[in-house]
Amino acid sequence: MPRILFILLAGALCSCERYPDSYPPPEQRHPVEGLNPDPSSMFIEMSSPDASWHIVKDVEPGATGDQWRWTKQNPSLKILAVTTQNLKLSADFSLWDVAFRQTGPVELTFLVNSRTLDKIRYTTPGQKHFEKPVPPDWLTTDVESIVSISIDKLYTAPEDGVKFGFILSRIGFVR
Repeated sequence: MPRILFILLAGALCSCERYPDSYPPPEQRHPVEGLNPDPSSMFIEMSSPDASWHIVKDVEPGATGDQWRWTKQNPSLKILAVTTQNLKLSADFSLWDVAFRQTGPVELTFLVNSRTLDKIRYTTPGQKHFEKPVPPDWLTTDVESIVSISIDKLYTAPEDGVKFGFILSRIGFVR
């Protein structure tokens, strides 16, 4: 009998457990209105390690640290606008002279959320810069905008038949 009592007492002592202290959840706070988020977040450098996160289609992967990337027919990227007011679409790109000899003059169409912002015919190769105001009603601050540049003629590499558009260095919204 004392043996059974001892076993029951030992079992009862082992079953005692101290539960961790409980705390209420932290107070929920909303972001302060009117703060200016980092405007550089609206601009994508192809050399940035997170540039791939913004690519929707037709931008070739680049090696880490590359300052530019080849595009295909309709390169598209997603960019979150921090405001809809007084923004311009800005892009730096190059038309490769070897490709230009094959394609001749090309027309690029700049689009924001599937709306044509501008069409420009380029008659010379080299580095180019595009910048034009975006109508505020084309943008929202709660959903990423899709920015695209469409090229009318592609360069076809003679070695393997791979088709390329132009060389993209950076693109995004600027004030």
